[in-house]
This record gives sequence, C-alpha cells and structure tokens, in this order.
Amino acid sequence: MNQNTVFYRFVNSLLRIMLAGALFLLLLHSLFSTGFLGKIVLEDGTPQERTLNIADAPLRHFFLFILCSASFFLARRLWQTIRDRDSFRWTQKRDDMVFWGLLLFTFAVGTIYVLLTQLAPGSDPAKVWAVAMQWRQGDFSAFEEGGYLFRYPFQSGIILYFYLLSFVFGAGNYVAVQLVNVFCLVVIYGLLAKLTVFFWPRKGLRNLVYIGLLIWSPLAFYVTYLYGILPGMALSLGAVWFASRYFLKRRYRYIAISSLCMGAATVLKMNCLVWLIAIACFLVYDMIDSLFLTKDPQPKKWTVSLLFILCLAGSVILCNGCSNRIVERIAGRELPEGIPMISWVVMGLQDAPMAPGTYNGFICDVYTEAAYDTEKAVEATKQEIKSTVGELMENPLDYGIPFFARKTAFQWNDPTFITLICTRDREAAVEIPAPLQSLIYGRGSVRYSLLLNDLQTLIWAGALLYVLLRWNSRNLYELMGAVVFLGGYLFHMIWESGASYTIPYFAALIPYAVCGMAEWVEFMEKRIAQLRGMAHDREGNAPAREEGPSARGRKRKLLMAAAAAAFFLLVAAFTRTNLFDRTIALNDDLQGIDASDQFYQRGIWKTDY
Repeated sequence: MNQNTVFYRFVNSLLRIMLAGALFLLLLHSLFSTGFLGKIVLEDGTPQERTLNIADAPLRHFFLFILCSASFFLARRLWQTIRDRDSFRWTQKRDDMVFWGLLLFTFAVGTIYVLLTQLAPGSDPAKVWAVAMQWRQGDFSAFEEGGYLFRYPFQSGIILYFYLLSFVFGAGNYVAVQLVNVFCLVVIYGLLAKLTVFFWPRKGLRNLVYIGLLIWSPLAFYVTYLYGILPGMALSLGAVWFASRYFLKRRYRYIAISSLCMGAATVLKMNCLVWLIAIACFLVYDMIDSLFLTKDPQPKKWTVSLLFILCLAGSVILCNGCSNRIVERIAGRELPEGIPMISWVVMGLQDAPMAPGTYNGFICDVYTEAAYDTEKAVEATKQEIKSTVGELMENPLDYGIPFFARKTAFQWNDPTFITLICTRDREAAVEIPAPLQSLIYGRGSVRYSLLLNDLQTLIWAGALLYVLLRWNSRNLYELMGAVVFLGGYLFHMIWESGASYTIPYFAALIPYAVCGMAEWVEFMEKRIAQLRGMAHDREGNAPAREEGPSARGRKRKLLMAAAAAAFFLLVAAFTRTNLFDRTIALNDDLQGIDASDQFYQRGIWKTDY
C-alpha cells in the first residue's frame, strides 16, 4: 500500500472525518442525556412502552474522564517500572496464556449465567423458536397465507438453524442453544481482541481490548436471546478476520473461508450485509492501489481482489439459496415472496409508539392491503416513502432533525442497549438467585445502568481520540472495524431502528476506544516529557535544544489550534440554542413525564428487588 499518494490521504481523511462526525454527535448525546425504555400513560389510561430520555451530567463525565486518564497514566508508568526490572520477563507465551485464560473465563461465566436463569424465549425470538419447534412436529402452518413465514420468509434461515440444532440437543431444549450462544460470544470477544494485532501490532493491547469487552457487558446478556445476533456477529467477524489475514498474507484460502463465513452470517441475519460492504470497500481500495497507486502495477493482485468481492457476493447468494432449498424440501412447499424489504425503510422514517423509526405495523398493513401481492406492496411502499421524506424535509428544524435525533438516541444512547428489557418478563425454568433478580429488575439494574452510562461515554471519547490521534496512520486497513460501525450507523439511520440491532456495531468499536485511550496516555506522556525538557532548558540543567520546528510547521499548528478553538466556540454557542435541547440534551421530565423517577426507580416505580 502506497501511503504517500494523494488518493490515500483523501480516503483516509474522508473516512476519519465521517467517523469523527458520527462519534462526536454520539458523544454529545451521551454527555447531555441518557436514554432508556420506559412507559407513558395514554389518554385512555393504558400504559405504553416508550423510549424516554433524562438529563445527564456532562461535568461528571468530564471529571471521570480526567480521573480515568490519570489512572491509566499511572498504571502505564507502574507497568513500565515493573517491566524494566531485570528479574521480570513478560514473554509472548505468558501473554497468550492470559488470552486463553480470558476466553475460558468468559465461557465459564456465560455458562453459569445461562444455567442460573434458563430463560425461555420471548418477543420475536419466541416466534422464531416456536416455528422451528412446529417443524419438529411436522406442522408447517407458518407457510400458510398470513402465517409467520408467509410474511417473513427471510427468517427461514435462523429457523432452520434452530431446527437443525434441535436434532443435536433435543426438541425444545433452548438452554443448550443458549450455551451455543455463549460459545459465539467467546468467538466474538476473541476475534475482536485478535483483530487488534492486525490493526495495531502493539504488545499487550490484545488483552486490554478483551478486558474492555468483559467490563462492557451488555452484549453478554444476549446469550439468552435466541436470535441471529450473536451467531451472525461471530460469523461476520470471522469474515473480517480472514479478510484481514488475506490482506496480510495474500493466501487464497482466506478468501474461501471469509466468503463462507459471510454467506452463513447472512443466512442467520441479513443485516450482516453491512459487514460484507465494509470488507468490499477495502477490497475496492486494494484494487485501485494495485493498479494505479504503485510504481509497478500488479494486475494479478487486482484480479484476486475482484475475485474476492465476487466470492463474497456469490457465497451470500449460494448460502441463502441452499438454505431456502433445504427449507422448501423440509416443508414440502415453496417459500413465498413475503413482505418487500423496502417496507422496513418506511418504518425507519416514521414515528412509532415505542420510538421514532421502530416497528409501527406498516409492513404488515401494506402487505395485507395489497392482498399479499408483493409487487403492489412495493409500489405502495415507494409512494409512502416519497410522502414520508417530504414530511421530514418540509419542516427540518421542527420535525426532521429532532426525529432523527430521537431515533439516534433510542439506538445508541441507551447504555444497556435494552439488554435488560430483553431479559425481563420471561419465564424461567429455575428460581433466579436474588442478586440476578436485582440486576435484571431492581436496584441492581439502576446501578448497572449508571455504570454503563459512564462507561459508554468513555468508549465514545476513546474512539474519537483514536480517530484524531492516529489521523496520519499509515495503515488504512486498521479502519475496517470502524467502517463496520460507520456502515451500521448510516444504515440504521434510515432502516427500522432498535438498540438490539446496533449493539454489534458498538461492540466492534471497543477496540478503537481502547486504542484511543492508549494513544491518549502516550500523548500525555510525551507532552509532560516536553514540558520537563523545556523547564530544564530554562534552568540551564540541560543543553539547549536544537532548532525548533520550522516556521511552516509552527504556522500549521497555530492554524489547527485556531480551527479547534473556533469549532469549540461554535459547539458552545449551539448548546445555548433551543435546537440543542430538542436534539442533544433530551429531557422528557420537561414534558411532564416522570422519566427520572422511572429510570432511578423512585416513588411508584420502586421495585422490591
């Protein structure tokens, strides 16, 4: 890869500008407000689930960041002191032992949690699981007109997955499938940690990333959620991992394995196409680099990268085609066309009872009104999209921008990513221990949410620091995971929203947050060393430094400092506007809703756990 070309600098800067913009907006959300799924009372007195927002404490987050920065700085100095001792030797073997120990620890804790709860499937996973178990009994009524698979044939892949697992573990044994999810979680953590070695070959960072994943734990609660989130993410990360191995080693076998992982991932969850697009973006860059940006064009490298893209696309088509044929053979009937996927875009652009952009029944209504004719449903959906977009653009300040702000808050600003909501009110096969009851339902859940709220702000800040401090990185491929996050952010801006949909992309960002904090600590260390050097120079205790930076370099630094100051002044001015209160500093207590009481479980919302 030629890092000195204008094209490289343009692509690198473009990606980082987009990432910095998204991360900064999400950081502002996290600093000034906190989202959660609460309840409102309708006019007829019935309660309705609704995403609520309460005011946060930006100063507390700022002081916490300062405290964490100082702690990380002191920990780094302590580690350097221990490492420099002659009697201490930290070898790669020891580092690997810690890594494998963390993997075993994750599997053990996940297994214990599953066995202590044994929660039956609920909500959408309950529907998918029920259809799979119906197949075991020879009941294929889900294919009939109005049935689940008649409407949602794309769910046949995850249903087939549960159906096949039932022959291994026994029909109805959802606990065993949850243990498979635990294994998938271990794979996810392991691959995210190992990818850091490809992104940034720095000693110790792999295990720090893994520890960060253990501390940020919402994804772990999804082991009891029988859906395609964890297995789909594990396979998608496998595709990214083997793609990174291809970029590093240029071995053809990695193309085949990555493509197979990607195809299987989309069978379980079609949203995994976001990961495919991210890989394809870097393959396209690889093609351009090999043809036009190197001194000696490499047509073979260009051809193989193109073949890789075709293999990824072909694997998705082949795996989904095979899955559909197997389903049709098992059921003895053809899969219907179902609800057109474009209908989900309409829901993503409309308000809904739970939150802006969430499920509001449109997909079923438009399909029913079209008499189950997919082509007619597509035409009706296109007209609805035009109408909805027109409403958003007609009054952007009062409706359009606040709509997307609240949708973003629902998807990204709930520090638990609704993991506790997805766990509650599900039948358990055993009596859940009191500490877990408190964590899921009671005061423990409040403390857990507050901890995650602070941690989430640190993650946004760390990821933003990574983008800024490594702006001139000479390895574009290190942005692969960040581009996955960016793709998920942009995709769910228009698609149906849900925190359970966005949590995989947030998890993919954690290695960047850890790297960003490490870069920040090193930055502080260098600045402190420079200040000490300047002090010694003034005191005459050290020889005078050589000639400082050139006038051109000083001018550029001054311009950057002026631009940064102007930017923060604009942000400070924006915080004084009414638009800021309606988009960033969201606070539903001002609307007469007891949102804070619900979040902190006070008054009538107090629980016995």
